[in-house]
Amino acid sequence: MESWPQQKVEFRVSREEVAGHLRAVQAFLSEEKLDAVVINSADRFQNEYTPLEDNHRYYLSGFSGSTALLLVPREGRARLYVDGRYHLQADQEVDAGLIEVVKVQFSVSLNDALRRDLEGMKRVAWEGDRVSVSFGRRLEDWSGEGVPLHEGEIQQILGHPPLIPDKPLHFIPAGISSGGVKEKLALVFDSVKDSEATAVVFSALDDIAWLTDARGYHFPWQSSFAAVALAVRDHLYVCVESDMAASLEPRDGLSFHQTSVADLFRKEKALSALRCVQFDPDRCTQAIVNSLKAACSELETRPATSPVVALRARKSASEIEHMEACNARSARAIAKTIRWVRQRLAAGDGVNEALYYEAANGFYAEEGARDLSFHTIAAVGTNTAIIHFTSPSPDVLVDVNDLMLLDSGALYEGGYATDITRCFVAGGSLASPSARQKEIYTLCLKGHLRGMMAVFPQGTRGSFLDALVRAPLYEGGYDYAHGTGHGVGIHVHEPGVGISPAYAGVIEAGHVCSVEPGIYLEGFGGVRHENVVVFEEHPRMDGFLCSRPLNYVGYDPFLVDRSLLNEEELAFYDAYMAECDRRGTTLSD
Repeated sequence: MESWPQQKVEFRVSREEVAGHLRAVQAFLSEEKLDAVVINSADRFQNEYTPLEDNHRYYLSGFSGSTALLLVPREGRARLYVDGRYHLQADQEVDAGLIEVVKVQFSVSLNDALRRDLEGMKRVAWEGDRVSVSFGRRLEDWSGEGVPLHEGEIQQILGHPPLIPDKPLHFIPAGISSGGVKEKLALVFDSVKDSEATAVVFSALDDIAWLTDARGYHFPWQSSFAAVALAVRDHLYVCVESDMAASLEPRDGLSFHQTSVADLFRKEKALSALRCVQFDPDRCTQAIVNSLKAACSELETRPATSPVVALRARKSASEIEHMEACNARSARAIAKTIRWVRQRLAAGDGVNEALYYEAANGFYAEEGARDLSFHTIAAVGTNTAIIHFTSPSPDVLVDVNDLMLLDSGALYEGGYATDITRCFVAGGSLASPSARQKEIYTLCLKGHLRGMMAVFPQGTRGSFLDALVRAPLYEGGYDYAHGTGHGVGIHVHEPGVGISPAYAGVIEAGHVCSVEPGIYLEGFGGVRHENVVVFEEHPRMDGFLCSRPLNYVGYDPFLVDRSLLNEEELAFYDAYMAECDRRGTTLSD
């Protein structure tokens, strides 16, 4: 197995390259008599973290954030739609002469903002092999005539072939998984209509990783691997583009094939009796659906939510145990990083933002991380107000009174993600934090503690918990432009559970989710506290749920104003800090 950290090439496009790409695409639109093309952030596998080398939106905008939509009209400036996490970053990265940054407010989705701008356009195109079926249908509804482009048309204009990862696969260690592939398929097909004659196609890579218990680390900050899978009741066929699975030992009910899923249909006699293929329109591209129809014209294609989403959102006892152990390792890496900063400042050695970033990643490597689970956010001073800050600089020097923020996570041998955020004052006991620093730190902490202390009836929606966490911040006149929590699993952002004003899903026992309120003041600094918790049945009250933290890293006592915490909050805080002290993960100097 390769050691971590792996060497990652910093890929960047220049303003001149972006301008040239835009001109070429607009010439194509003119030639094809198209009003505009919508470019999303995904690759052929619908990855959240698409490598920049394979991210068409990046080539056409220069914006490196993980999530955004780009509208390129036939004439004039393109429009980049970003949510509150990326407002400041987009301003820094995008050339305003070429692209208008549309700063979408928290109460509005990127899709809604885009839809308003499509009104009146007659022919709007999108990439059929990089856009989900459901999003493509929305684009079709929002414009006079939707035009899904054939595979590779934008790619040919940009002149960059798609990436074909070929790292070898490996199975995760025994004892972590929630069951074998046949057991998981039985659960999947319990919810499939006419299951004897129906197959299910899986194109979401975390779905495939969960079903197979295999990992490949093929993409940035993900343990999953490049594949499309087809499931029948007692077998999972996994289609890959190289011999990446050659070294895997055989497993009952699982086979790997170096072919496309459409060719698999043509070659495998065992599939000839199938009459229907079910696919998730939110997680499957139109190109995959079209290829299945071409392979077998009599085959019905049926849209339905992937049954794996709900199954893997409810973690088994063995998965939770493993995730808790991984979080303990990540907690040590974070505590070591913060102590390293304070020790260097106390010794007069100094720290800059880039060194801080590198130190954090190095401590994860010491803990045996296979890779990071996302790009480490290591921000200093006013940069802590940039929610998804990703450009640590050697020119930003740390002062003892600076706020510092570390949002980081890792992937270990089981391929499950960790995600923890801590904010602290750089100098520790050497610092003299301001009243405002203490205020925003403690108000954010109150919301964070309330989320972890919450007791609520079964059937409660994620939107209720979001309001509970925000309440102390509202009382202080603050809010934040992102959700309060996301599911965590094989990928650091996992569907099936969430905590936000818009999340209508129900919280269930076994769900693993982050709790991460924040306060961000441009030009001053920001605070975010994040723990990952597992929701469990309440030990004393039937019909109620509570949460349990999976990670223990101390809060910064030099920033906590205890007078702002009530008795229950103080009791929870003190007990949590005592456990951190027992584990050796307090933020001592």
